[in-house]
Amino acid sequence: MKSHESEISVLQPLHLRTFTSQVTARYLTQNDLRFICPLSNHFQIKTDPVLYVRSPGRYLYNVTNWPIDILANSALWPNNPDLLPKSVVPGYEGIVQPSGFLVPGKTKGQLQLYNMNAAIPSETEINIASSDANYSYHRTIWKDMDDDGDLDAVTARFHNTVEEQNFLWLENPGQAVPGWTQHTIYNQGPDPGELWNERATLYCIPLDTKSGWNDPENIIMRIIDDTVGQTFDMLLEDFDNDGRIDFLLTSFDDRTGVKSGSVYIYEIPDDVFNGTWVRHVIADSFVPGGSNTMSPGTPQSFYPSAAYANEILPDGRNHRKWILVSGDDDGKIYVLRPTTDAANDFTPYEKTILIDTNAQTAGKPAIGDLDGDGWTDFIAPGYSANKHTYFTYAPIL
Repeated sequence: MKSHESEISVLQPLHLRTFTSQVTARYLTQNDLRFICPLSNHFQIKTDPVLYVRSPGRYLYNVTNWPIDILANSALWPNNPDLLPKSVVPGYEGIVQPSGFLVPGKTKGQLQLYNMNAAIPSETEINIASSDANYSYHRTIWKDMDDDGDLDAVTARFHNTVEEQNFLWLENPGQAVPGWTQHTIYNQGPDPGELWNERATLYCIPLDTKSGWNDPENIIMRIIDDTVGQTFDMLLEDFDNDGRIDFLLTSFDDRTGVKSGSVYIYEIPDDVFNGTWVRHVIADSFVPGGSNTMSPGTPQSFYPSAAYANEILPDGRNHRKWILVSGDDDGKIYVLRPTTDAANDFTPYEKTILIDTNAQTAGKPAIGDLDGDGWTDFIAPGYSANKHTYFTYAPIL
């Protein structure tokens, strides 16, 4: 339960992210953290800024005086920043900033790399998707797709809701240069999720194939669930601490004329192609406002404190993680708390509103121990409300 709450006024914050340098993570202090805040204004056909704060843990109780810097103002609709590990590009460690959306005038996106360890990170900007024309991006993960020893960028892009969506990877050239070579994995498939196809889908290749992801003939697709409506985001973790990875999905369904979003956890079978993916509803009744909207949005797992995370239960397992979920277009941020620590029990979670922004769209929160005190902190965006709200599980002194 939150014990501190403070507001930070910022114009239309949409996706927030904190990260720490891999170089300094071993000696983590509040000086090593960064807070990233992309802003998006759909009323103005111009580029939108990305802001950041060094060492946000120093300013948690003085949030009206944060030393906010501009990282960039060179992209249209910057959205969900992902981590850029130091092992990807020599001399770079920081973030990859995707951009672009369906809003008219904001459709041409980029994938921009920034070295956040540089004295002036904005001067390190590289757009690895610079050869694209009018594609939007929302997510990047790093994986060696061609077995050459370096990490490539795996992403999805979309042109609009009906014309073109691609699942693809960008080949790492081994140096900090723009315009990486692109390889399509699957056409008319994933966008940021499988939002317009209204399904959850598995794409993979057998481990013993030659040419790997370079050969489209190697790629196998299995539809996991096509009854959940518009799939938005996912997590792959062991949510019940039974030693097996589970699949968490957020989705929104209005096909019957009734708007309702849900959070699901699927138990992944041993045979992912032929086995049954057992589905459990852990939270439901997310209802967005307005038209062309959806809820819920991005999920993130967490423990409220380091002590709770490290506590050992009588059976030798740890507590189950809690889930922070953005309500997105219902204007709220939620905490989903397991009602049991038992394995193989996916009883619906306790659903609590962390904040109601009292406006249409919230966004993706940032989460972490920002000041190194052992307690989890949140920075919750209020996109339509034009503000951030800070929360912590630390007790009131």
